[in-house]
Amino acid sequence: MLTIRHLQLVRTLARSGHFGRAAEELGMSQPALSKGIGNIERILGVRIFDRSTPTTPTTFGAILISHSESIVADYSELLRELKLAKGLDTGSLSISCGLYPAEMSVQEAIGTLTTRHPSLLCKLMVKDWIDVPDDIGNRAFDIGIGDITEAASRPDLETEPLRISPVVIFCRSGHPLTRKTTVTVPDILEFPWACPALPARMFEGLPKLTKPFGILDETTNRVIPRIWVETFSAAKSVVLNGDALSAGPRQLIAGELDDASLTALPLSLPWLTLNYGFIWRRGRSLSPACLAFMQLVREIERRRGS
Repeated sequence: MLTIRHLQLVRTLARSGHFGRAAEELGMSQPALSKGIGNIERILGVRIFDRSTPTTPTTFGAILISHSESIVADYSELLRELKLAKGLDTGSLSISCGLYPAEMSVQEAIGTLTTRHPSLLCKLMVKDWIDVPDDIGNRAFDIGIGDITEAASRPDLETEPLRISPVVIFCRSGHPLTRKTTVTVPDILEFPWACPALPARMFEGLPKLTKPFGILDETTNRVIPRIWVETFSAAKSVVLNGDALSAGPRQLIAGELDDASLTALPLSLPWLTLNYGFIWRRGRSLSPACLAFMQLVREIERRRGS
């Protein structure tokens, strides 16, 4: 009889295309993997891999792999639900998060949560906005915090707004734009931007021209900055050490504005706003750890103000 472990062997070998690499990924020897695949073929009575380079599934193997995806996913979900029943102190929490909420509230919330529950296992991945909804849709993470404009329209996702607020465009003190009394959109397009990819809702706010600020990708409906970063600290460092511009909530650059290392440009763009919130998979149970984390984030966001 086939087991979940058998399906894991097959899927890993199909993905890597090489017995040696698959065995290393699975934490077993290559002869043991070869024996395992042979056992599966004997159980099924068909050959599921061609022993070529790269190793490729046969027609029978492709059928097995296509059906195994939902089986393995359902099994992983079963294990997850069982872990939820163990409660907050013995569970785990995985978070996919955009760079602004990471700095505004998420990192502080994790620090508080793990102080209260030191046995909790936490995983935080700070990522580009674009990746967060797919991370949740693919069940790779328990909860996401990212731009919810597009995620709110997906039938497989639930969302909860956390922050809708303007951002300031900033540069280093002494930047050429600080010498201008009036700064316009064409002015800021002449310098590279250091930030994540901008959501599709901001696409219409920019001219369809190739400029130093970045690239307007009409295929993906995204604004790709010249300097694509995934953490706000990286964006600030790039700006402090060159002529790049970036944008963010005033709260996150308050210290640098006070010591005059950064300057907020006198330009307000109504379409350049934050609209982030929680994102989770519709119909998926949220663990006690996830619920406690979400409450902490809400409290910190309220304290941070608009």
